[in-house]
Amino acid sequence: MSLAVFRRPAVACLRNAGARSTVLRIPSTSRRTFTSLLTTPRPSLQLPRRLLPPPTATSIVGITPTPFPSIGNSVGPTLQVRGHKRKTYNPSHRVRKRRFGFLARLRSKTGRRILKRRLLKGRKMLTH
Repeated sequence: MSLAVFRRPAVACLRNAGARSTVLRIPSTSRRTFTSLLTTPRPSLQLPRRLLPPPTATSIVGITPTPFPSIGNSVGPTLQVRGHKRKTYNPSHRVRKRRFGFLARLRSKTGRRILKRRLLKGRKMLTH
């Protein structure tokens, strides 16, 4: 192939590919699954390596530089993005009973603890 092929638009290359015996393949940059298309990328608070200062004697010993020098190293890991908060409230009566109802509380260990705590406290209504 000559360099002229690379100067033409991709559509023209694909149109002429059927006439030739060579097959043009477009390499995929990344494999994405169906579920990865539905999720949005979450931001991270880590700085790229090129923005970090070069390693010094203190960073080699074990103290890593933080992207937030005024905060300190002890608070750094708590600033990680863990996920998004789930919307639990829905004004639908069915959804509310499904999420916070008596049978939903019985299904999990923490739900049974909630029922026990409310029963010991003397609540008339244990759940929805």
